[in-house]
Amino acid sequence: MAKIKGANAVLDVMNKWGIDHLYGLPGGSFDSTMNAIYEMQDTVKFIEVRHEEAGALAASAEYKLTGKVGVCMGSAGPGAVHLMNGLYDAKYDKTPLVALIANVPTPRQDINFFQAFDEMPWFRDVAVWVHQAKTKESLPVLMDTAIRTAYAKKGPAILIIPKDFGWQEIDDNYRVSANNLSADNYAGPTKESVEAAEALIKEA
Repeated sequence: MAKIKGANAVLDVMNKWGIDHLYGLPGGSFDSTMNAIYEMQDTVKFIEVRHEEAGALAASAEYKLTGKVGVCMGSAGPGAVHLMNGLYDAKYDKTPLVALIANVPTPRQDINFFQAFDEMPWFRDVAVWVHQAKTKESLPVLMDTAIRTAYAKKGPAILIIPKDFGWQEIDDNYRVSANNLSADNYAGPTKESVEAAEALIKEA
């Protein structure tokens, strides 16, 4: 059976949901994902931001403008924390968003490793769904679930990826559930709605 690296599998699921770009800032704990972006550059566009907060805010704006879930990423520790303002923007605006959060390699977790902390509790309040992969094989399943849940529950879904899982190979046999999602009732801004909003603002 064909093999695929864990990080590549995550991006492949994203692609099969019709998402062709993500926002982020490179970091050492996300080197597997950066490598996957390089290897998949024909189908995945990486939009580099100056600060993780800007990436999360851009991902939140994605759905508001297009009706399609936005994806952002943050490296382990400080990079993950920097996403918070954008994630809360999505939460309070009831906006589907997926955040990929790096974690240090599994053997380095829970031993006070450099820039490592227990990331799950940090995101429980802001997220409609948050999960850390416990096996490399679960990565595509969890990414599929994150996207589906973000759409269904209208908020940020958080997938935490240990660094070592992103590099490890798994069977390339996962089928995404995108076709099983019922159509959303999203309606983007029209010229008339923008003009009406402008008039209300001027009158306020």
